[in-house]
Amino acid sequence: GYLTLRAKCVPEKISTMLEIAEEVLTSAKLDNKQRMVEMLKETKAGLEAGIVGSGHRYAAGRLSARFTAADSISETMGGISYLNTVKELLEQAENDWPTLQKRLEGMRAALLSTKGDGRMLINLTADKKLLDSSRKDFDSFIDRIHKNTVGSGSTEIHDWAKEIKTLEKSDEGFPVPTQVNYVAFGGQLYKPGNDVSGASQVISKFLSTGFLWDNVRVIGGAYGGFCGFDPVSGVFRFLSYRDPNLVNTIDNYKAASEYLAGLNLSQEELEKAIIGCIGDVDSPMSVDQKGFASFQRWIIGRTQDDLQTRRDQILGTTAEDFRAFGRMLQDLNKEGDSVVIGSKGAFESAEKEMESKFKLLEIL
Repeated sequence: GYLTLRAKCVPEKISTMLEIAEEVLTSAKLDNKQRMVEMLKETKAGLEAGIVGSGHRYAAGRLSARFTAADSISETMGGISYLNTVKELLEQAENDWPTLQKRLEGMRAALLSTKGDGRMLINLTADKKLLDSSRKDFDSFIDRIHKNTVGSGSTEIHDWAKEIKTLEKSDEGFPVPTQVNYVAFGGQLYKPGNDVSGASQVISKFLSTGFLWDNVRVIGGAYGGFCGFDPVSGVFRFLSYRDPNLVNTIDNYKAASEYLAGLNLSQEELEKAIIGCIGDVDSPMSVDQKGFASFQRWIIGRTQDDLQTRRDQILGTTAEDFRAFGRMLQDLNKEGDSVVIGSKGAFESAEKEMESKFKLLEIL
């Protein structure tokens, strides 16, 4: 895992930018109890408002956290689990501040203990002339950061990923004070080591703009109905936004498999689907976005050849790929999980209509 600090500036302000970055990393005041309590209260209020107003994001994260360590960490640090953590930290800040302060100081010390171990990475995006002329500024910045190293600067790297526990499979429900629902359903279509074709992205986009739009949004009355596929984790998710339905929406998700399995696309329809997807894959990016994307790919070992292979797979998508994907979704219907954030009344109605029962958890 990496803590990322990003910044951009005009050439004349490079030294100022680095001074600000250094101050953020080394001089943040972690002894101000009142300010920390305020920040935790603001974070708690923001998360609670986000869960009620944009619950599909939290439902999606909760669903994915069942399958990979990376998704579990993401949910822990930004999802429903994070809200519970913030509540605990707020209580500790108010009642046992010295312990929390010591913990924060320890975290900063660990982050700054990078001297000689190659864990601090700097990615620069600029023209060659500026890269060459700014080298001294960045060398000086690195030296100053290393002077703040606490402890021995050991090269031992803790393999935390092995200790991460993914969430247990179950149908989860989170009753909140709202009149609408956010309904997620899905699972892991591809296991680690399986070959994942770029055609999956074409089909996901096609479902979102066609079948799900018609059935979940237009007919069902939701503000949004879509799906997403993560080629890294292999997780496929159906999602709805501000949805008046619960059971009917899950039924529509499951009906998508039959729709795809029996689909006969014309060549024109197939080409439209491919064009719609490739536009997302190769969408324009600003210079700083290109630089950060390149940095992320370098960290995970994804090369330009990998990206080109994915493009070729997208462009080579066939009508049979759609039907094959539909058959995979038929299997997912039997094993997939649901995560719903919605009204208490919706869960009461669902309990009467569904064979499986939601595990209801209070969050607000």
